[in-house]
Amino acid sequence: MTVDIGICSTAHVNAEVYAALLSKLPSADLVGISGRNTERTRRRADAVGTAAMSHSELMRATDGVVVCSPTADHEELIDLALRHDVAILCEKPLETSLSAAKSIRDRCAERNVVAMMAMPIRFSRPMQRLKERYESGAVGDLLSVSGVNRGRMPGGWFVDPELAGGGAVADHTDHIVDIVRWITGEEVTEVYAETDTRFYDIPVEDVNLLSMTLSNGASFLLDGSWSTPQKNPFWGDAEVELVGSKETVSADCFGYRYSHVRDVGHEPYNESIYWGADPNNALLRGFVAAIRGEQTVAASFDDAVRTAAVIAAAYESVERGEPVDVTY
Repeated sequence: MTVDIGICSTAHVNAEVYAALLSKLPSADLVGISGRNTERTRRRADAVGTAAMSHSELMRATDGVVVCSPTADHEELIDLALRHDVAILCEKPLETSLSAAKSIRDRCAERNVVAMMAMPIRFSRPMQRLKERYESGAVGDLLSVSGVNRGRMPGGWFVDPELAGGGAVADHTDHIVDIVRWITGEEVTEVYAETDTRFYDIPVEDVNLLSMTLSNGASFLLDGSWSTPQKNPFWGDAEVELVGSKETVSADCFGYRYSHVRDVGHEPYNESIYWGADPNNALLRGFVAAIRGEQTVAASFDDAVRTAAVIAAAYESVERGEPVDVTY
């Protein structure tokens, strides 16, 4: 039996990716795409052979929705989903403030709906093997962690501080903080952050460096910037390295890439294509399985609140110019 799924909003860059994958997923039926931009919604729906709807129409037609709106609109759409008892898969971060993220988490817990964050890196096979190595004891005592999640500057609502809650810190802290918490079981206790706007004329930061401390005392350094050039042959990266008393191990989520160079006259042409197992596809299959009751969600809204707390602490650190404790 298939599960009826909808895409709620076309604003996020991943909405098109999810729609294409869901339209081919045997366990799901993509019943529609909703959005405020009628023309863009219709184009996206036509591209995958589904219907364009209003948000309310979509909620009445589905068992679950993938929320792909600007971050500031998450709360309104999640509340609409709760009124229709619809399961939720939400793009990160959960909200633009820690208090709003906690409020959403608590309301979803009260209604006992399936509520899952879009954290596809948990489904990355290199990251899953890294977790297995860590849990086997191969690393020994964890001494330090480093991670990178650098991408192209996405533009649009992502650089509107009111809609996104910030810039590169808000966009690229979640994935690596979440994956380090998931692999090690440690929480971030302190953050010192430095940010700047060096590459683009935008009202938010495009570079950042977070120096953190984990609950076991290990250091954790994260570059989560928008420092990848727009003409780079691949969008960005997601890597983690764990340094332990016995061994250093690392994983590169998108390391399996095929490069294609073509002579097109005076213009250079160089493109890299990832050919490993698609973590986004596994993420969507996991959401459908959770709706069916076959498995629990991979990343819960409580996980989302914990990464939101790290983001809030990072911005507070920038404002104060000193390390700050993370308050969960």
